[in-house]
Amino acid sequence: MEKEPTVSVVIAAYNRPDYLHDAIESVLRQTYPIEQIVVVDDCSPIDLKPTIEKFPDANILYHKKENNLGVSNSRNLGLKLATGDYVAILDDDDVYDERKIEVQMQAIQSSDNCIASLTACSMIGSGTESAISYMSSGLIQEDDLRKGNPYVGLLAERQHFIEEPYDERLTLGEDWDVYIRLKRRGEIYFCSNPLYFYRKGNHESLTGKAKKMKLEDVDHRLAVSYKNRDWLGERYFNIRIARVMLSYIWVKSNKAGWIAASIKRAGLRATLSVLFSGVRSKLFRKKTF
Repeated sequence: MEKEPTVSVVIAAYNRPDYLHDAIESVLRQTYPIEQIVVVDDCSPIDLKPTIEKFPDANILYHKKENNLGVSNSRNLGLKLATGDYVAILDDDDVYDERKIEVQMQAIQSSDNCIASLTACSMIGSGTESAISYMSSGLIQEDDLRKGNPYVGLLAERQHFIEEPYDERLTLGEDWDVYIRLKRRGEIYFCSNPLYFYRKGNHESLTGKAKKMKLEDVDHRLAVSYKNRDWLGERYFNIRIARVMLSYIWVKSNKAGWIAASIKRAGLRATLSVLFSGVRSKLFRKKTF
C-alpha cells in the first residue's frame, strides 16, 4: 500500500499563549495524521514554552527567534524546519476545522498537477460567526486571483513552497503573492467550505490599521500590487489600487483626500467602480471594502 503523504503545520506565534494553545489543539484534532507541528516564536516578550509543554505527547518543534522579524520571516523559517511532504500554514490566533487537512489532501490528490489547496473561512470572536466564501469549490484560475483574495488556509507541497517563500519585503498581501507564484507552478484547489477559523478579537488587526492609516503611509500597502503589475494587467491593477486606497473609506476622516489619491493612482474609472461597488454592498449589508 502506498504511504500517505506526510503533513507539517507551521504556526507563526507572537505573545499570545492562550490563542496558541487553541491553535495547537485544533491541529492535534485533525482527522488526517499530522507528522509535525513547527511553532516559530517571533521573539515574544511572554514565554511561550509553558504552552508548548502542555502537549508532551505531541511532535512539536519550538523555535524562538532572537529578533522580531515579522510573520513572513517566521513562516519561511518554519518551512525550512518542516519535514512533511506538505506544509500547512496557521497563525497563532486562528484555528482549523478538524477535517481541514483531510479535505484539502483529498482535493489535491484527486486533481491533476495540483500542488496546493486553499479554503474559505469563518470569523470567530466577539460572539459572532460569519462564513466568508466567494466561489464554488474547484481549481482556482488566474483571473480568480486577479479579482481579489478571499482565500486562507494554505496547504502546499513543501518543495514548491520552499522555492516560492513569502516575500519578507511585503507587509501586506504576502499571502496573495505566494498564491500567484504557486499557481505558476501547478494547480491550486479551493475548498469552499469554511475550514479555517479567523479570530476577530481585540488585538491589533490589519483592519484597524487600515482605518487609521494616513495617506503618506499607503505605499507599503500598495507594494504587492506594484510587484505584480505586469501579471495583473492594467485593468485589474487599477481596480486593486483603488480598492486598497478606498478600503474603509466610510470611517476615514479624510475621505476627499483618499478619493483624490485613488483617482491619481488608479484613474477615475477604477475609483468610481470601486466606490459604486462599496455603496451597493453597504445597501445589501455586505462588507467588501
